[in-house]
Amino acid sequence: MSNVKYNYVIAEDESLIRRNLVKKLEALDLPLQKAGEAANGEEAIQLIERYCPQLVITDIRMPLRDGLEVVKYLYDNHPGTKVIILSGYDDFSYAQKAIRYSVEDYLLKPVSRDTLAESILKLLITLENESGRLNIYTTKHTSLSPEALSQLVQQYLLENYQQEISFQELGEKFGFTPEYLGKIFKKYAGETPSKYLTKLRMNEAKRLLIHEPGMEIQKIGELVGYKDGFYFSRVFKSYTGMQPSEFRGRNMGM
Repeated sequence: MSNVKYNYVIAEDESLIRRNLVKKLEALDLPLQKAGEAANGEEAIQLIERYCPQLVITDIRMPLRDGLEVVKYLYDNHPGTKVIILSGYDDFSYAQKAIRYSVEDYLLKPVSRDTLAESILKLLITLENESGRLNIYTTKHTSLSPEALSQLVQQYLLENYQQEISFQELGEKFGFTPEYLGKIFKKYAGETPSKYLTKLRMNEAKRLLIHEPGMEIQKIGELVGYKDGFYFSRVFKSYTGMQPSEFRGRNMGM
C-alpha cells in the first residue's frame, strides 16, 4: 500500500459516538489518518483551517455551529474537501440542503461498520481518481455485502472509465479474483463489468460527437479510454452500428 494518507476531521458533540466512529475508521485498515476531533462546529472549522483535511465527517446537530453551517463553510472556502454527514434525524430537508453543498454521503446514526466502510471506500476511489494516484487497497478487512462490493466496483468504473482498465488489476485492487467480481457485478448490475464499462464509454463518446462537433474523433476516443483510434471506431461501430463520423453526421444540430 502507498504511504499516502488521507487526513480527516470528525465533528460530533457526543464523545462516546465520536470515539466509536474513530475506532471503526481505524479498524478499516485504509489509508486514513485522523487530523483531529471536534465537539462542535466552531472547533471543526478551526481544525479545518489548521489541517486542511481531505475529508470531514460531521454530525448535523451540534452546538455553536451545526453541521450544515460547517458544510456551507467548506463549500465556500475549501471546495476540494469531501464531506460525509451523520444524522440521527431522518429528515429529507437536511438531505436536500446537504446536496446543495456537494456532500458526498448522508448517513443515518447509528452508523454500522459496513455502511461506514462502503461510504469511505467510495470516497477513496474519488480521491484517488482526482489525485491521479493508484493506491492499492482492498476490501478484505471489511465484511461488505456482495451488493455493496458490486456498488464499489461500479463506482470505480464510473470514476475511471477514461483510463485503461485491466480487470485483473481491478480484482487485485479489491482483493478478489476478476471472476468473482464479474459474477457479483452481473448479479446486481445486470451485466458484466466489461459491458458496463463499454456502455459508459460509448454513451460519453456519443455525447461528445454530438455536442463537440469540432473535436477530432481520435481525441474523443482518447477521452473515453481508447488510445487507439482505429480500435475505438471498431468498438463504436459494433456498439451503435455506425462509424463515429456517420453517427456525428446523422445527429448534427441536435
